[in-house]
Amino acid sequence: MQQMRIDVAARTPEEACGLLAGVGLQGMLVYPITNVLHSAVRFRMEPVEQIRAFYQMETEKQELLAIYHSHPDGPAYPSETDLKEFAYPGVAMIIWSPGISVQDGWQARGFRIEGGTSSEIALEIMPPG
Repeated sequence: MQQMRIDVAARTPEEACGLLAGVGLQGMLVYPITNVLHSAVRFRMEPVEQIRAFYQMETEKQELLAIYHSHPDGPAYPSETDLKEFAYPGVAMIIWSPGISVQDGWQARGFRIEGGTSSEIALEIMPPG
């Protein structure tokens, strides 16, 4: 989670985006991917980087668990565009958004997207090791 938090903070004011891979339900590898739109309200992953990440996952015997991106100015839930464009059934969406105050920092929420609707899922952050 820390690697994703660093990525979204570093790419503000643009939306950051990337992939989370792992085994079972345990995320292990984060793949930051360039947002080719360079937009604060939309993202589109750079295709070659995305394909390289998928090959690396296969090499590491890992599976795609989640797609993450940030909403630098909110909302802390999937936008209409997110719902329309999500193309990975069974994969979670993690949305990073700023906390209510500067001290809160970036916060992550997980969602399942099915049939153009979202439902929130719990994200469990395990200590490294």
